[in-house]
Amino acid sequence: MARGIAKFMGFELMINFNNPYTATGLRDFWQRWHISLSTWFKDYVYIPLGGSRKNKFHTYKNMMLTMIISGFWHGAAWTFLIWGTLHAVGRALTMELEEKNFYQRIPRLAKQIFIFAFACLTWVYFRGRSVTEANGILARIFRWDTAGRMEIPVVMFIMIGIIWIYELMFNSSSRKILELAPVRIGLALVMLVYIAFFATAAHNQFIYFQF
Repeated sequence: MARGIAKFMGFELMINFNNPYTATGLRDFWQRWHISLSTWFKDYVYIPLGGSRKNKFHTYKNMMLTMIISGFWHGAAWTFLIWGTLHAVGRALTMELEEKNFYQRIPRLAKQIFIFAFACLTWVYFRGRSVTEANGILARIFRWDTAGRMEIPVVMFIMIGIIWIYELMFNSSSRKILELAPVRIGLALVMLVYIAFFATAAHNQFIYFQF
């Protein structure tokens, strides 16, 4: 929306989110997610700390500190610290693994599902108003009720699946199908209908306005 509105006024903004949920690794995810902010942290935090110029220990230390600091940048709260730390640990555990031939042989879809699930679960701490609330949300996601069903809203699950499939198609040869006028108009209409039925009267400020 930001890039589209800017184009109306004659400005060409950089691509800031490059289909991050189709990433095949955490490094790939952070090269796609909030590119302007990630680049800023690389240039003004990671590299000044020493980057990868020394040994592995310092490389891992600098990377983890950068991720943790990025959590604090969003807010001085335990939830943001946990979110940043989870990604720091995730990057540390997968940094070398992602370069191995073994990892390259894992089916692309399997890697994308793992990264998608990891990112979505860590967002719970990012959006939770407290650690207790975030822990409770995660507990409910994985708790089975007496009827043997998981407490995941069906409509939400379906919509997430549709968006994810769209991003996968966008990065494949099927992108030509998405560019067809009937498909684009149809998707826009579906989005409007969904908003009409499920939107609430409450005003929700754009999340990044608070940072």
